[in-house]
Amino acid sequence: MERIHPVSGWSYFGSLVLVLGAGGCTAAHMAVPKDVGTASDEITITDRSGMSGALVNEAFTMGPYKVTDVDRKWNSSSTSTIVGVSSSEAKGGYTFGLKAADGEYKGTCASHLDEKSTGFLGGTLGTQNFNVVCECSGASQANLSLNADTTSHYKGTALARNANYTIEGIYTDEKGSSSSKPLGYQVRGPNEAVAAVEVTGKGRVWLSKSLEPGARGDVACLFAGLLLYQPPTAKIDK
Repeated sequence: MERIHPVSGWSYFGSLVLVLGAGGCTAAHMAVPKDVGTASDEITITDRSGMSGALVNEAFTMGPYKVTDVDRKWNSSSTSTIVGVSSSEAKGGYTFGLKAADGEYKGTCASHLDEKSTGFLGGTLGTQNFNVVCECSGASQANLSLNADTTSHYKGTALARNANYTIEGIYTDEKGSSSSKPLGYQVRGPNEAVAAVEVTGKGRVWLSKSLEPGARGDVACLFAGLLLYQPPTAKIDK
């Protein structure tokens, strides 16, 4: 079973098939933004499984960070809220742990349905997307929210160590070809790149050399959530 990541599906007059892509061993590598590659440390990911489910150990290592205790039953057994999304509204919720040098984090992520429609030739042309939210607590507090724009590309905001950042999908591979699904994401501050993560294949992470250790742990926890992300279904039912 391939690991899959968010990209929207299109519906005409309410009919939709959601396309969410995955990376396997032959997955294309994303184009790493130049200012990310030159100013960051690349973090190697090991032991990341391409499978998921109750019988699969989804733990993996991300350089000095260890992702543990992945549980994909969050919204079926919880009444809590993350980044403004309640468990009753969430789809495909999951939790995980992350061990860092300065402490342990508990991460929670989920999808929620976003619907948009516009008039078209006397009818309605609609889009449905699974937007994504993640929250990390414990050693610190961090969160992200990703929403599809009008082109169905994902953009949003992230909070780490009380600093606000933008986060957006990367849709170009290292050969210059475009992808309909995000190959990874980059996090940027007002004046510089902060971090990036490649979610296809085994995955890769880049963390800015200027990030202090605590902020690195926050971003690593949020990236672990994106590396574990799977859409709740291949089709969104009305």
